[in-house]
Amino acid sequence: MDFQEAIYTQFAQSFEAQQQALESLPPYIEHAAKVIFSSIASGGKVICIGNSTGSHLSQYFSTLMLDRMDRERPGLPAINLSGEGSTLLAITHNDSYHDVFSKQITALGNPGDILFVIANRGNTSPIIQAIQAAHERKMSIVALTSPEAKNVSSLTSQDDTEIKINLLGTARVHECQLSVIHILIDLLERQLFGCED
Repeated sequence: MDFQEAIYTQFAQSFEAQQQALESLPPYIEHAAKVIFSSIASGGKVICIGNSTGSHLSQYFSTLMLDRMDRERPGLPAINLSGEGSTLLAITHNDSYHDVFSKQITALGNPGDILFVIANRGNTSPIIQAIQAAHERKMSIVALTSPEAKNVSSLTSQDDTEIKINLLGTARVHECQLSVIHILIDLLERQLFGCED
């Protein structure tokens, strides 16, 4: 296979994955946007976490919340726990790797806040404990997952929102999750600021 053919194949697979996501995800994305809007409108905030490369996407989501995407507007309350290297190292050293998120959620989370999770692996103890800690704090969960994140799916309650990308392959899953992030920000801006195209 030459490079041009490989490039074409990657684009074609990406388009196909996006089409598949479009057919199944809109109701879940809409619900997540309404849940996050309700929290922010009531004075809540969004606490973001992710495992593996999902940690970068959770950082990106919180950045778009705090700054903006395309429209000029006030920042929205969001905290990313995946990027605080010194805090993560301290908790891992003093307590346990498994507590890196849950300890922070217990300290920072309030009833009515949202835990925004990007989890693409199943048996990830820090993510599992984070969800449990968020439920104890009466927080709702919005989770972007893949088929491998079965343990995360099993922990979500009827008050939570799971947006599962039912695709195989890291690149395709992340591409769709990135689209979901952009759509969520757009919907939040429309609800909060009446933004039009």
